Amino acid sequence: MIIIPNIRQSVKKTYFILCVKKNPNLIKTKNIKNALLKSGLKSNDNRLYTLFQKLDTCANEIYYDDFIKIISSAGLLVEKTLRGELALPDFSDFSKNIDEMFKEVAKNKSGELASYIPPLAKVDPDQFGISIVTVDGQVYQKGDFDVDFSLQSLCKPFNYCFVLEKLGLELVHKHVGQEPSGRQFNDLTLLTRSLKSNSEKKLTSIPYNPMINAGAIMTAGLINSNDNYENRLSFVKEQYGKLIGWSAKGKFDSKFPRFNKDVAREENFTGHNNLAIGYLLMATGNLPGKKTKLKKDIDNKKDGFDFYIEPAVTEALKLYFSICSLEMTSTEIATAAATLANNGVCPITQSRILNQKTVRDCLPVLQSSGMYDASGAFFQEVGLPAKSGVGGGVFLVIPQLMGICIFSPRLDEQGNSVRGIEMAKRITSKYLVHMFDGAMTNADRIDPRIPISRWRANSCGEAIWAASNGDIRTLERLASEQKDLSVGNSDMRTPLHLAAAEGQLEVVQFLIKQGVKPVPDRWGGYGYFDAKNNNHDKILKELDKLNIKFLQPIHLVEDPNGKTDEVANYDDELMVSELLFAAARNDITGIRQLIAKGVPVHAGNFDSRTALHLAAAEGNLETVKLLINYKHPINVRDRWKSTPLDEAKRENRISVYNFLKKLL
Repeated sequence: MIIIPNIRQSVKKTYFILCVKKNPNLIKTKNIKNALLKSGLKSNDNRLYTLFQKLDTCANEIYYDDFIKIISSAGLLVEKTLRGELALPDFSDFSKNIDEMFKEVAKNKSGELASYIPPLAKVDPDQFGISIVTVDGQVYQKGDFDVDFSLQSLCKPFNYCFVLEKLGLELVHKHVGQEPSGRQFNDLTLLTRSLKSNSEKKLTSIPYNPMINAGAIMTAGLINSNDNYENRLSFVKEQYGKLIGWSAKGKFDSKFPRFNKDVAREENFTGHNNLAIGYLLMATGNLPGKKTKLKKDIDNKKDGFDFYIEPAVTEALKLYFSICSLEMTSTEIATAAATLANNGVCPITQSRILNQKTVRDCLPVLQSSGMYDASGAFFQEVGLPAKSGVGGGVFLVIPQLMGICIFSPRLDEQGNSVRGIEMAKRITSKYLVHMFDGAMTNADRIDPRIPISRWRANSCGEAIWAASNGDIRTLERLASEQKDLSVGNSDMRTPLHLAAAEGQLEVVQFLIKQGVKPVPDRWGGYGYFDAKNNNHDKILKELDKLNIKFLQPIHLVEDPNGKTDEVANYDDELMVSELLFAAARNDITGIRQLIAKGVPVHAGNFDSRTALHLAAAEGNLETVKLLINYKHPINVRDRWKSTPLDEAKRENRISVYNFLKKLL
């Protein structure tokens, strides 16, 4: 009884995003479904399953009061979706970019299958899939995302988390270290370090970290070490089930982790190096488990004796081989990675699986040691905690944002998936997700955390407004931050255009000194003609020094003395710029969200350009109709007296021109 009033109050300003045009009290049920699905959420998401069931029983249109009742089971998630506040607010644009990367990376046929485990040498080498799961449960899938593959070393960071949860950091690191090894994953060398106990100082040998085989075998040995094998493996599978959002009653795609006995047996038969590591760990005295030796020799033969096999070694190795042999899909592993990105809370179930401290203690080790002896180079270029496995999987964690898993079985010399590495590099080349990108201001790389229209507005808006207003100090700060001061807005108008138009001589001189080159705007015009039209002679002299031939812009104004509607002023210039970018992109949802936040539909920028000008110029008829439906005036005029109708005619946008012409 308490939820519905709260939801009613919180969605009051955003529900109209879904409304039927002619009746603001009616909502089409398909609009609700489309809004959720286009945002990357799934109809079988446990949080939304009940909601979709209810929608399937509704009529084509429902009233607002019914809408509030129907979404009560997932009201906050629906509201975040409608307001564009999910982890990836521009999911469609993000998906298109990943699609393009996937298509290019699929051409890479280099690398070899893992040959030392026979079942892995028999898989289809051309398999390629990627899954991305955000902290809000948005899911992107492409290619062979639903193919089971062997976890192998992908299990290591999660096993490490399991023992941290049970035993704590201090006790775990008496058995395994935290340092990069700089060696191959199956190296037999251990880290010798000094331990201080009161006044006594002693040396001990432990694995370098839990991401190499020695450390992973030690970690497996620490998992419920006093229990039997069956219970220990069941515990691990249950923990993985929680990480990936599996539930016996759930509807989400995740299945309970699958054990491949053939892979485990082959690992046992061929894993001689791992057997050696197991006994090496036993020799240090740090491997936990049963160490009760036979007290009486029962072999009665004269030259015989009871040969003893240490159970702690075999139990640790058997569990380790078994966990490596678990199989999952890239979507399931991406969900587990997203649980790490979400500070231990599974995005699908919203259940806390790991403590925040556990995740915090795991990710730095994953960052420094997760990619074997290529970890340093990988982190320098990609900049994300990641883990690979010889089964062909690579997963990445982008804290507070998403988990990614790429599956492609061909491996490089370090045992990492060739396509997985290339895909990871492409993602961080396109998006600002490298952990140290906070210090970078490259306008060519996208911040996926904000809508694309806002990112574009942010990339140029502050500099343009500063130039327009003569704010030289802001421009100096932006230059010191290495911002690109030549980036233009939705009309390709740059800071130099606006400084020239507004007579800001000092700004023009500063921009030229910074190496900013004059470029043409949408109409082929340069700042030179902005200065000339406004009689800014000193600026003309500065620009003449550049010895450039400036072309005359082509503006169309059919009736300069015709009817003129008022352009709205709005204090938040960046939101106005975002609205215009959204109109230029035909981003219906983005426009609705901005209007819901209070931006006037006919807000104008520094050139008195409005959303209708941009939609008309780009030929976005759907956006034009939406803006008119929201009472955008038709006869608004920009700096050059052009109306949206003029823009449609100049750009030969016939359908938009005919539509607007009928409204006059």
